[in-house]
Amino acid sequence: MKGPLDPSVYDTTRRVESWWEASAPSWRDPGPLSGEIQTEVAIIGGGYAGLACAIRLGELGIGSVVLDAGAIGWGASGRNGGIVGTRSDKLSESALVRRYGEKEYGRYVEAAVAMNHQIRTFCLENGLADCIQGDCEFELAHSARTAIRMERSQSEYGIELTRLPPDSAPGIRCHGGQIIRPGFGIHPLRLVRALADRAQALGVRVHPRSEVTLWERAGHGHRLVAAGGAATARSVVLATNDFTPDGLNHRFDGRAIPVISNIGVTRVLTEEERASIAWLGGNPGADSRRLLSYFRLLPEGRFLLGMRGDVRGSEAGAARMRRAVSARIAEQFPALAEAEITHFWRGPVCATASMTPSVGLLRDDPTVGHVFAWHGSGITGAQLGGRLLAEVIAGKSTDHIPAPLRGLAPRLPLPGLRPLYVGAMLGLYRISDALS
Repeated sequence: MKGPLDPSVYDTTRRVESWWEASAPSWRDPGPLSGEIQTEVAIIGGGYAGLACAIRLGELGIGSVVLDAGAIGWGASGRNGGIVGTRSDKLSESALVRRYGEKEYGRYVEAAVAMNHQIRTFCLENGLADCIQGDCEFELAHSARTAIRMERSQSEYGIELTRLPPDSAPGIRCHGGQIIRPGFGIHPLRLVRALADRAQALGVRVHPRSEVTLWERAGHGHRLVAAGGAATARSVVLATNDFTPDGLNHRFDGRAIPVISNIGVTRVLTEEERASIAWLGGNPGADSRRLLSYFRLLPEGRFLLGMRGDVRGSEAGAARMRRAVSARIAEQFPALAEAEITHFWRGPVCATASMTPSVGLLRDDPTVGHVFAWHGSGITGAQLGGRLLAEVIAGKSTDHIPAPLRGLAPRLPLPGLRPLYVGAMLGLYRISDALS
């Protein structure tokens, strides 16, 4: 697998030393692809988006196979912060309305809210009830100016906003904020494995450790070649998100922008430490900075915090970022300053130049679909995008996809310089956060 980050980021044989891996029960791995197979739709990527697409295709009576380069959950779907929110873009509400119109913005938000509720129902029906935490998200204002903006926000399209006064969140340095519903926390690795189980129950062939190394046309369809075999299909869906490879299909080169996210989980907090953030409960939260941090008190009494701040994801930068996560915990949550990190891991999230997801069919080849780019908030968006794309493959118009999700992300000029672009963006965000 080739990409703009350090080669170690793409090494699927490397174990992810996350808390999710350490705390998940054993799971029956379905095994890699072996031999030649034929299917209606071949899906590259076995994360939330690819599996959701396969599940919806199965519900509609369309067969598919899912091929993933690593183990199921090895990528972002199994190592994220486990925050089930709504939107998966990086634009303001006003910017979305200006670009796409009020109607399409409303369709987008309503679909995301419905998907959030659907994920909770899926968890309750598939043995993950013990993984669900909370019923909202906290967004905390890092500045007085941001707090004023939040005061002007209004509930709409199924999202309920409640103002949070500054004195309602003791134990963290902030200027108040807002409570957002719906939202909750989940064990992300258990969720993606449950999706794989559901897909297989519908007849989908799910094959981890089956990296597609060659994508070629085969008559009116496509042939995907992996180490153990090949899959021939009339349609292909690319659902590789932050691990979208360069060189596999030139149409997708240089469109995904991977940005490293770093996550630390502490030892079990003492009763006094937990009391300092009792207001948070089991709900996830984040601050309002451009270089935000996101956080949760896990069911086991450990504290999780994630943040951006690295460019290439090299091993040399891991120790520095671990210290940075620890420092951010101490800065934002002073009572937790002595809670040492026991588990630290990282990986890329996927952004685009448009700051919106990329869902749809290629204009010059409608037998090729794409569903990626969740901007660090993909549990809801990826499953929504995967299901919408499946319905388009089954015959619905591409207009079925709300405009903020629809279309192929633009290609960056000189895509080999993406780490430099990301570094410049992080620098600008630091300045913006400091000025605000």
